[in-house]
Amino acid sequence: MSLIDDFLESTEPGGSSTLAHYGDQNGLGGGSFANDYSNDNMVRMETGFVSTGLNDTDNRIFVLDRVPLPVSATLVAVAVSNNTLVVVFDTPQILRIDLLQGDQIEYIEIPRISKDGAITAAFFDPTGRHLIITTDIGENYYLYEKWQKCKLLKTLKGHVITSVAWNKQATLADPSTREILIGTKNGQIYEACLEPSDDFFRREEKPLKFLYAINEPVSPINGLYFEQFPGNSRKYFIMAATPTRIYEFIGVVGPASQKASADGDEKRKKGNFEGIFSHYENNPVFLELPGDLSYSELHFFSQFKDLQQRGVAQSFAWLTVPGIYHGNLVFGSQNPGEHVIDNAQLLQYPTNTLESGETQVDSVPLSIAMTEFHFILLYKDRIRAICHLNDEIVYEEMINLAANEHVVGLTMDETNGSPWVYTNLSLYELIIREESRDVWKIYLEKKQYDTALHYCRDDSQRDKVYTTQANDYFSQQRYQLSAKYFAESAVPFEEVALQFVERDERDALRSYVANKLDRLRKGDLTQKTMLATWLVELYLSKINQLEDLASSATHTTDLIASQANVMPDYKQQQEDIEDEFRTFLETYKGHLHKPTTYKLISSHGRSSAMLYYADLIGDYDRVISHWIIEENWPKALEVLGKQANSDVFYKYSPALMENSPYEMVTLWMQSNLNPRQLIPSLLRYDHSKVTDKGQQNQAIRYLSYVVTTLGNTDPAIHNYLLTLYATQQTQDETALLAFLKNEGREMHYNLDYALRLCSQNNRMQSCVHIYSQMGLYEEAVNLSLKYHDLELARINADKPEEDDVLRKRLWLNIAKHIVQEKKDIKTAMEFLKQSDLLKIEDILPFFPDFVLIDDFKDEICSALEEYNIHIERLKEDMDEATRSAENIRLDIRQLRSRFAIIGSLEKCNICDLPLLTRQFYVFPCQHSFHADCLVDRITKYLNTRQIRRLLDLQEQLSKELNSKHNLQKSSGFNSAANKFITAAAGNLKGVIFPGDAALHGNDDASVMIARSEQLKEELDDIVASECVLCGDIMIKSIDQPFVGEDEVDAVMSWSV
Repeated sequence: MSLIDDFLESTEPGGSSTLAHYGDQNGLGGGSFANDYSNDNMVRMETGFVSTGLNDTDNRIFVLDRVPLPVSATLVAVAVSNNTLVVVFDTPQILRIDLLQGDQIEYIEIPRISKDGAITAAFFDPTGRHLIITTDIGENYYLYEKWQKCKLLKTLKGHVITSVAWNKQATLADPSTREILIGTKNGQIYEACLEPSDDFFRREEKPLKFLYAINEPVSPINGLYFEQFPGNSRKYFIMAATPTRIYEFIGVVGPASQKASADGDEKRKKGNFEGIFSHYENNPVFLELPGDLSYSELHFFSQFKDLQQRGVAQSFAWLTVPGIYHGNLVFGSQNPGEHVIDNAQLLQYPTNTLESGETQVDSVPLSIAMTEFHFILLYKDRIRAICHLNDEIVYEEMINLAANEHVVGLTMDETNGSPWVYTNLSLYELIIREESRDVWKIYLEKKQYDTALHYCRDDSQRDKVYTTQANDYFSQQRYQLSAKYFAESAVPFEEVALQFVERDERDALRSYVANKLDRLRKGDLTQKTMLATWLVELYLSKINQLEDLASSATHTTDLIASQANVMPDYKQQQEDIEDEFRTFLETYKGHLHKPTTYKLISSHGRSSAMLYYADLIGDYDRVISHWIIEENWPKALEVLGKQANSDVFYKYSPALMENSPYEMVTLWMQSNLNPRQLIPSLLRYDHSKVTDKGQQNQAIRYLSYVVTTLGNTDPAIHNYLLTLYATQQTQDETALLAFLKNEGREMHYNLDYALRLCSQNNRMQSCVHIYSQMGLYEEAVNLSLKYHDLELARINADKPEEDDVLRKRLWLNIAKHIVQEKKDIKTAMEFLKQSDLLKIEDILPFFPDFVLIDDFKDEICSALEEYNIHIERLKEDMDEATRSAENIRLDIRQLRSRFAIIGSLEKCNICDLPLLTRQFYVFPCQHSFHADCLVDRITKYLNTRQIRRLLDLQEQLSKELNSKHNLQKSSGFNSAANKFITAAAGNLKGVIFPGDAALHGNDDASVMIARSEQLKEELDDIVASECVLCGDIMIKSIDQPFVGEDEVDAVMSWSV
């Protein structure tokens, strides 16, 4: 299928092609070709491309597809670059077609071309923007991508261009070509730069710069190419080719300079590349091959075809008479005079078998092209593809030419790798599909396995490469490499394993099984367990074998020097295998069956391996047990500290506490354990070993840490720690007392047990402290006195601070002990000064009947003086009390005669009516209220209990008055206040006020008067205890509204 869109309504009939196909001998040719297909069989596709009738099942790599042209004229030159096709006709006319947009066709005329001149070649840059056309009389034309006409290059006039080296540094953003090299028919190399612009046709062109001339008799420069060295932007490599020679130039570019050279009277300017060619003026570096051709070609291939990121070329091909000279380009640190070409070879042209049976070498091709894996050879009647990997012909097709038709040339689009063949009448595209499809087979035959794998496309191809590679290494007895690649292949496991077993290659078998195990899927658990178990056996057997060899080499007495040198190698091999085995166990510990693995390792006697495996899987129980049996206490402690299972701690702590107590306690203190569970281990501790005074009892050390730092409150722990303190061999009770005092009043040990234990071990101070904690201060003092510890006795005597009687009794016991037991009067007197409870008279009864007063005369005198001072203080207090009583009586008399003056116009502060019209109250703050108004106001702030009490007082006063006045009702207090009180208190009746009694005369009965007065006073306390306008009642009522609910009608009357 062509890359050109169908841009014609109809096509001209063309000649048919006859195909000659070589079989798929090397995996690069594919399928068969249909003979005699013509232009009539073409089918127009929806995409606009023209189909040649090839169906989807066609698997050929090379397909020659004819491209119809819209012009019926003779083709003289064709160039393709960056999907842009340029066809030059003899009219003269240029056809420019964008292959990505087939409908964009441009016809461009070549102006002012001489009748004597003929177009010989067209040179197209890789970007598809710059085109140079040359004629055989030295007229050269330039065409830019946006132009519709060509420009005659005056600076190149007279030079027949045979090759152009385009500059890769030219970008799509820069319209110029940058510095390019031009090779001519007379063997000269020039530097030029084309800068197209709007005024390019009017302005002067940049001058042509001469660089170098080939020292051959009239040899054209048929190929020219330059490349920048990677990593050095100023260092360049230039290659030039003639029909018989290929030149290499290496050097550093410099700024342009002018240098005159004699060529008649002409002075030519030197360019940027002058510095490179200057090294080769006298000693050019070239390779010469014999031949008498008048033409040649030089082609390069690069895998990086992106115009934005073009890389250096990797290989080249040179058309010569003996064959195609090709090789690689290796860029390094070459200096001028050295070669970049590497691994060069000469591919001779294929031979043909004549009818007579003789072989004849083909003629030299008209043109060649180079792809990644093939050389495309164009002859006068056919096209051929040769794989340069194995020099085999993989494709050949005859070109059926018309009567007046002949093959002209072959060109190639470097950006997409598509070759184009053109005759004087037709144009063909050689479509290359999946060129690398079968390359892996060639590399496989050449035993270049890594490269073959690179070109494999599916698993089946890779499996074939791995299998072939493994069998090849197996036949070479390189069993380790063979095992590696057998593991990558799909060869049955048992078949490979049996091969290694038959050859007794256990190392290779181990490598194979290990690699196979690595490639199993996650779900293949059973297979992983089986292979991993087998590997354990293989590793252990190898370790034992190396150990036996090393042992035998060590104990052999008649060893020659060479054998003696083998022994260290066995040791090193054993260490390497053991390291490998440990890595294997670490990787596949989860896939090994624990009992089986233990059994295998034990059967081979590898205790170190068993311990390592147990440590990996967390079976610390087994590891610790092993080290305890070996009595290697540090190792056992190290493993115990690595694990976090508390049951393992409890299990092995007794043995470790017995043999390594300090380290065991340190480990306990670093772990979160239950101290109660460690009591059996503490009981195994041998306290008799603590002989050195500087050595600490480890059991006490741990329990003290638990109690003080961790704040443990378990009584068993505290009781055991108390036991350890009390039963120590030392008589010093400092540690025990510190423990008891630190417990404080919230002690967690048993007091009875502690007292009994301390008594049994003669810990007197501790017993005293325990008595004190139990509140038995008298027993504590008596015990202190029993051991003649007066200071301790005094301390405990002062402890009952709230019971002075008990304190005094305790101090008397101490004094009695001092006087009667020690019979020391002076000491008793000194002791008397230490207590504020005892007096001299308290201890006098303890003195003997016949004792001299001289020893305590001063004390008696001091006591008498204190008594006199105390009596004087009491007299002063009595006088002060008498004066206070007189003042109180005076205040009471003044209160009885207190009065207030009320004016006749005084008004009630609540109702604003004259005050004297009804009974009233007057307060010291000068506020006055009617009695009923005050009751009405105060009742709002009373609670129900107070209101009921008010009702009760009213009823009692009423009864008192009624009993005197024959149940006469009170008529002076029927106001709205009575109604409010009744509503608030339920059954509350009319309120009786203090003044009511005066209206009914005097009561003859004094008892009744006193009773009435008491009720009146209590009533006044409720109603008139404080002023309702300036007392606490007003402050507490701040949250109440100014207008009450019962005053809504009044508020409504204010509305306007």
